[in-house]
Amino acid sequence: MLWVRFIVLFILFLLGRHSCFPNSPRYLELADSADYYIAKENWGLAESKIMEALRLEPANFSNSMLLSNLGIVQLHKGEYRKAIETFSMGLNIAPSSTVLLNNRAHTYLILDSIEAAQKDIDRSLSIDSIQEWALQSRGYLYLQNNEIESAERIFRKLRNSFPDNDSALYGMAAIAETRNQLEEAKKFYNEALERHPEDEDAREALILLLIKLNDYTAARGEIKKGLSLNPENGVYYLLRGYLHRLNYRHQEAEADKKIAIAKGLDAEYVSGYIP
Repeated sequence: MLWVRFIVLFILFLLGRHSCFPNSPRYLELADSADYYIAKENWGLAESKIMEALRLEPANFSNSMLLSNLGIVQLHKGEYRKAIETFSMGLNIAPSSTVLLNNRAHTYLILDSIEAAQKDIDRSLSIDSIQEWALQSRGYLYLQNNEIESAERIFRKLRNSFPDNDSALYGMAAIAETRNQLEEAKKFYNEALERHPEDEDAREALILLLIKLNDYTAARGEIKKGLSLNPENGVYYLLRGYLHRLNYRHQEAEADKKIAIAKGLDAEYVSGYIP
């Protein structure tokens, strides 16, 4: 069985983790083939090549990278628990690998294991404090825990270190909204849209904020822009219908409600805005 072989490999890793085995031509060939199949999203062949390389040189330190790739393959196959085990095996070889720590943290987040994810992110940032994904993830976790000051510190650091990262803008906007600084939040969303006009998440957030500010004219303008870029996005019809409802135009609101549902939005979710 596959996981019996993994247990054997794990023991060999512990025995040989400090060994320095040269990479044989066949090992390198298998690793390159695995990379090729990963790029092609052929997960089955990628996994097969990685497993063959692991069997070929079970005590090779480079196996930490192979295990990272294997975990990614398992993530794409939806095998989240296996991926956790695989990343953990890689960390037994290379305990300071921020790639493995971040990959395992990402998997924990998918599984909603927030505390475990937080530990891996903290450990990763203790090794390298300037990492884009790890910083933005830590910021959002702070927001989720309502640790606003800590979240602001992280998002400011993220913005200074990675000026093109839009997550920093979203985070700062969310913090401003939490503090009821709505005009400040609007500036952050507008900045994100100036960079990427096609960013639907930022536009949808801005529309809701404009509605909260009772600036219905500006909200309608953003809905119109959004629909011109993507007329298949049901959220724009939902928000347009919501505006109609707020203006007591119930017939138009009901029409947009039907369109939003026809475009794929959940009917119960839509009814939260347009009963």
